[in-house]
Amino acid sequence: MERRVQFYSEGIPVVGILGIPDDYRPGEKRAAVIFCHGFTAVKEMWLPQNAARLRAAGYVTLNFDYRYFGESGGEPRCRLIPLAQVADIRNAITFMQQQPEVNPDRIGLYGTSFGCANVVYTAGIDERARCVVAVVGPGDCERQFRLGPNFDAFMDKVRRAKAEFVLTGKVSYMQTARLMARDPDVVADIEKTQAQFPTWRPEVSFESLADIMEFKPESVVDRISPRAIMWIHTDKDKLVPLFEAQSMYAKARQPKKLVVLENMVHDDVYRGRGFELVVQHTNAWFAEHLPAR
Repeated sequence: MERRVQFYSEGIPVVGILGIPDDYRPGEKRAAVIFCHGFTAVKEMWLPQNAARLRAAGYVTLNFDYRYFGESGGEPRCRLIPLAQVADIRNAITFMQQQPEVNPDRIGLYGTSFGCANVVYTAGIDERARCVVAVVGPGDCERQFRLGPNFDAFMDKVRRAKAEFVLTGKVSYMQTARLMARDPDVVADIEKTQAQFPTWRPEVSFESLADIMEFKPESVVDRISPRAIMWIHTDKDKLVPLFEAQSMYAKARQPKKLVVLENMVHDDVYRGRGFELVVQHTNAWFAEHLPAR
């Protein structure tokens, strides 16, 4: 069973879909997992299938739109401020703790791509995140973006856009596909799926890239222990290199795990055998460290 829900994150309305397992019985308190999607994505994209598979294993689930995106509030639209998204996740935890179906002490996080970065950082600063699965995401956003051409000139433009936003409130935008141009497969998927999700605007406010570059989840990864975290990454990822997961894993403490999916690219985690492997490892990790019942 699914139902549309709304809560508030720093006064901004946030819209989500709460999922209850088919075998849930009134009065039970189940473990819950919050799903955190990637760069500019919305709650209807990709991760509902992951949530459905965890619900089949007995978990309560939540998929939601960050502020400035999808059905959630906030202006101007499409601002991707990582620490604001972390705040949204933390407020999602608070919301879930109040749901009658949820054990408030048994809440986990799952994040893919930029959502991976968000859940790692959230777990590093919020002990209520009891177990984490982090898939194909960066540990240091500036390091990742430096892989692109003409980075310094690009950042000069970002800083000018930030100054203009501060002085005038004027917002300019960059298409998500342009930021991901080094991975043609991801760009092709963006173009193919855009028409399927009318609430998705695959663009980001240019000034918010300044905040994105400062976001370094691996700086807090050592604080997650003794709570469990698992990274899943593809070995041929052109968008977010495998090194990002390896670097975070090296800085984390036990219990931790790194799963490398061989001969796969970034978007393979959403489809086919890649998706099935992600589900297999995810469900096993939560079953071990955060059982549904």
